[in-house]
Amino acid sequence: MSKKFISAVGCIALLASQLVHAEVKIPIPDSINLLVVNSLKPEIEKGGLFGSDTLVLPDGENQIVFKFQPGVMENDTLRRVYSDVIVAKFSAQDDELKFVLPEYRDLNQARNEINDFEWSLVDSQDKAADIKKDPLSTTGVQLGRNFIEDVMDYNMRGGVAAITTGAVAAKSLPVNTQVKPDGENVAQLKAWYLKANAQERKDFQVWLIDQK
Repeated sequence: MSKKFISAVGCIALLASQLVHAEVKIPIPDSINLLVVNSLKPEIEKGGLFGSDTLVLPDGENQIVFKFQPGVMENDTLRRVYSDVIVAKFSAQDDELKFVLPEYRDLNQARNEINDFEWSLVDSQDKAADIKKDPLSTTGVQLGRNFIEDVMDYNMRGGVAAITTGAVAAKSLPVNTQVKPDGENVAQLKAWYLKANAQERKDFQVWLIDQK
């Protein structure tokens, strides 16, 4: 076996290892209700009895949709306060990010400040990520709100935190390789296809052929 062949195999193995481990992790606090990730239902790594649940994302640009719902003690009872739904876009590379969130001394403060709460994501060097943020607004009262559809509409309108839905969502699908096929992703892909116009469908079909 030649040295060149061994060297090539070693380089391939090293590249494969880097690709496997090149990911972004975000521990999810109890006060964060994660609703949508890259236009898909979130896939969370459970932390067990004492560990934090963790969101695992591909390197590069990602989008999350969440509510901040901190608990505040009032008369020995834990009360929750709920923020608006937030959509946020950021980029990170092979790192662990951490939510930085406000704390409230009492229920009145929480209720007064929740809709303008300041938050950030910081990396392993405590440097704040560059985040584009926007409320995911809706009109009227909605029961059983479909956040995936709402954020897809938001992305199509091109909000400040919008992403190119197809590209980022497709990149996210392989992240959790332990998920058993249950048809949910296929159903969502079909829903996107049906929402697209004729030109968008044509562009998608061309892209799909190129992937084979």
